[in-house]
Amino acid sequence: MKISSKGRYAVRVLTYIAQNEKRYVSLSEIANKENITIKYLEQVISMLLKADLVSSLRGSLGGYKLSRAPKEISIAEILTVTGDLPKLAPCQTAEIGCPNTKFCPSIGCWDKLAKIISDYLSKVTLQNLMDKTY
Repeated sequence: MKISSKGRYAVRVLTYIAQNEKRYVSLSEIANKENITIKYLEQVISMLLKADLVSSLRGSLGGYKLSRAPKEISIAEILTVTGDLPKLAPCQTAEIGCPNTKFCPSIGCWDKLAKIISDYLSKVTLQNLMDKTY
Protein backbone atom coordinates (compact mmCIF):
# COMPACT_ATOMS: atom_id res chain seq x y z
CA MET A 1 0.00 0.00 0.00
CA LYS A 2 1.33 3.40 -0.94
CA ILE A 3 -0.30 6.60 0.25
CA SER A 4 -0.09 9.50 -2.18
CA SER A 5 1.42 12.85 -1.29
CA LYS A 6 -2.10 14.32 -1.29
CA GLY A 7 -3.15 11.74 1.28
CA ARG A 8 -0.13 12.36 3.49
CA TYR A 9 -0.45 16.14 3.19
CA ALA A 10 -4.19 16.01 3.91
CA VAL A 11 -3.49 14.19 7.18
CA ARG A 12 -0.71 16.63 8.09
CA VAL A 13 -2.78 19.70 7.18
CA LEU A 14 -5.80 18.54 9.15
CA THR A 15 -3.63 17.68 12.14
CA TYR A 16 -2.08 21.15 12.04
CA ILE A 17 -5.51 22.78 11.80
CA ALA A 18 -6.70 20.58 14.69
CA GLN A 19 -3.75 21.69 16.83
CA ASN A 20 -4.90 25.28 16.25
CA GLU A 21 -8.61 24.57 16.55
CA LYS A 22 -9.48 27.75 18.47
CA ARG A 23 -8.81 29.94 15.42
CA TYR A 24 -8.94 29.97 11.65
CA VAL A 25 -5.58 29.07 10.11
CA SER A 26 -4.47 30.80 6.92
CA LEU A 27 -3.30 28.98 3.82
CA SER A 28 0.09 30.71 3.96
CA GLU A 29 0.61 29.69 7.60
CA ILE A 30 -0.18 26.06 6.82
CA ALA A 31 2.09 26.13 3.76
CA ASN A 32 4.97 27.57 5.79
CA LYS A 33 4.58 25.26 8.78
CA GLU A 34 4.05 22.09 6.73
CA ASN A 35 6.51 23.00 3.95
CA ILE A 36 3.92 22.63 1.16
CA THR A 37 3.63 24.93 -1.82
CA ILE A 38 0.53 27.14 -1.83
CA LYS A 39 -0.51 25.79 -5.23
CA TYR A 40 -0.43 22.16 -4.06
CA LEU A 41 -1.99 23.05 -0.72
CA GLU A 42 -4.91 24.70 -2.54
CA GLN A 43 -5.63 21.37 -4.26
CA VAL A 44 -5.57 19.49 -0.96
CA ILE A 45 -7.71 22.07 0.84
CA SER A 46 -10.21 22.02 -2.03
CA MET A 47 -10.70 18.28 -1.54
CA LEU A 48 -11.12 18.75 2.21
CA LEU A 49 -13.66 21.54 1.71
CA LYS A 50 -15.73 19.45 -0.71
CA ALA A 51 -15.75 16.60 1.80
CA ASP A 52 -16.83 19.02 4.55
CA LEU A 53 -13.82 18.19 6.70
CA VAL A 54 -12.92 21.88 6.95
CA SER A 55 -14.81 25.14 6.75
CA SER A 56 -13.42 28.44 5.57
CA LEU A 57 -13.79 32.09 6.45
CA ARG A 58 -12.74 34.93 4.18
CA GLY A 59 -11.05 38.08 5.33
CA SER A 60 -8.01 39.17 7.27
CA LEU A 61 -8.85 36.87 10.20
CA GLY A 62 -10.03 34.11 7.91
CA GLY A 63 -8.63 30.77 7.00
CA TYR A 64 -9.58 27.18 7.68
CA LYS A 65 -11.03 25.33 10.63
CA LEU A 66 -12.12 21.74 11.20
CA SER A 67 -15.82 21.14 10.57
CA ARG A 68 -15.94 18.63 13.43
CA ALA A 69 -13.96 17.81 16.54
CA PRO A 70 -10.58 16.08 15.96
CA LYS A 71 -11.83 12.95 17.72
CA GLU A 72 -14.62 12.66 15.13
CA ILE A 73 -12.38 12.65 12.02
CA SER A 74 -10.69 9.34 11.24
CA ILE A 75 -7.64 8.82 9.10
CA ALA A 76 -9.72 6.42 6.99
CA GLU A 77 -12.17 9.23 6.22
CA ILE A 78 -9.34 11.54 5.16
CA LEU A 79 -7.69 8.91 2.97
CA THR A 80 -11.05 8.09 1.39
CA VAL A 81 -11.32 11.73 0.32
CA THR A 82 -7.88 11.61 -1.30
CA GLY A 83 -8.50 8.21 -2.87
CA ASP A 84 -5.87 6.49 -0.74
CA LEU A 85 -7.88 4.00 1.27
CA PRO A 86 -6.37 0.69 0.33
CA LYS A 87 -7.21 -1.30 -2.69
CA LEU A 88 -4.20 -3.53 -2.55
CA ALA A 89 -4.66 -5.16 -5.92
CA PRO A 90 -5.86 -3.45 -9.12
CA CYS A 91 -8.55 -6.10 -9.48
CA GLN A 92 -10.24 -4.79 -6.32
CA THR A 93 -11.28 -1.53 -7.94
CA ALA A 94 -14.70 -1.34 -9.52
CA GLU A 95 -13.48 0.56 -12.57
CA ILE A 96 -10.94 -2.10 -13.52
CA GLY A 97 -12.83 -5.21 -12.52
CA CYS A 98 -11.47 -8.63 -13.21
CA PRO A 99 -13.19 -11.50 -14.97
CA ASN A 100 -11.31 -13.94 -12.70
CA THR A 101 -12.50 -12.47 -9.38
CA LYS A 102 -14.94 -15.32 -8.72
CA PHE A 103 -12.23 -17.92 -9.29
CA CYS A 104 -9.14 -16.10 -8.04
CA PRO A 105 -7.37 -17.92 -5.20
CA SER A 106 -5.81 -14.73 -3.81
CA ILE A 107 -8.66 -12.18 -3.91
CA GLY A 108 -9.88 -13.18 -0.43
CA CYS A 109 -6.43 -12.52 1.00
CA TRP A 110 -6.28 -9.01 -0.51
CA ASP A 111 -9.83 -8.25 0.61
CA LYS A 112 -9.11 -9.31 4.21
CA LEU A 113 -5.87 -7.35 4.34
CA ALA A 114 -7.58 -4.23 2.96
CA LYS A 115 -10.31 -4.62 5.60
CA ILE A 116 -7.74 -4.91 8.41
CA ILE A 117 -6.03 -1.73 7.23
CA SER A 118 -9.34 0.09 6.76
CA ASP A 119 -10.62 -0.99 10.18
CA TYR A 120 -7.42 0.21 11.87
CA LEU A 121 -7.44 3.57 10.08
CA SER A 122 -11.11 4.00 10.97
CA LYS A 123 -10.18 3.82 14.64
CA VAL A 124 -7.31 6.31 14.43
CA THR A 125 -8.46 9.92 14.63
CA LEU A 126 -6.83 13.31 14.34
CA GLN A 127 -7.06 13.48 18.13
CA ASN A 128 -5.02 10.27 18.34
CA LEU A 129 -2.36 11.81 16.10
CA MET A 130 -2.21 14.93 18.25
CA ASP A 131 -2.00 12.83 21.43
CA LYS A 132 0.33 10.26 19.82
CA THR A 133 -1.98 7.45 20.96
CA TYR A 134 -2.30 5.36 17.81
